[in-house]
Amino acid sequence: MTDSTRSSAKRQARDEKKQAYLRALFERHAERFRAAASEDAPALARSAHSAIDEVLARDRNRSADSGEIRCRRGCANCCHGPVEIWPQEAVLLTEAARAAGVNVDKARLERQSRHAIDAWHGQPAADRACVFLGDDGACKVYESRPNACRKLLVMADPELCDGAKHPPGSAARWFSWEAEMLEAAALEAFGRALMPRALLDALNTPP
Repeated sequence: MTDSTRSSAKRQARDEKKQAYLRALFERHAERFRAAASEDAPALARSAHSAIDEVLARDRNRSADSGEIRCRRGCANCCHGPVEIWPQEAVLLTEAARAAGVNVDKARLERQSRHAIDAWHGQPAADRACVFLGDDGACKVYESRPNACRKLLVMADPELCDGAKHPPGSAARWFSWEAEMLEAAALEAFGRALMPRALLDALNTPP
């Protein structure tokens, strides 16, 4: 066996081991979420948010690279892109908005809901912004933000997160693989939709 063949075999073994590890993480979280699907929606969402926060905190403590994360209050380029959430998160967001006295712009949600992920940046700049984004660049319902927002952490100039000016992947991301699998499992167990449509459905459903 040549050195090149041995090296290739080792890479393949590592890749297979990693894939098996990620599949196991996914299945563990998916099983838990499937079992909890009938629970009270806001409580279930809060529980899943707490779980991903714990995973992120643990993995950031273990990662030297996490010190390079550049996300901060008022850095809001990621709040102008398409975000997939699950129905229970939509219910929690509407509940949090009501509690905070936040007026949700349903007209903008209607306009946003006409745009798929690949057409999102075809909207006017003002319409691309999340309905919960304040004039100060901060989230009005930050404590109830979706898992998709919680796990999106970058280690680059936040300007590179502007999807209207830079291609996807321009901003180097910091990953917690378990956080990625946890959110993938939630989307698989509960279903997914872009935030505007999910919020409209929740707003149009009597509490």
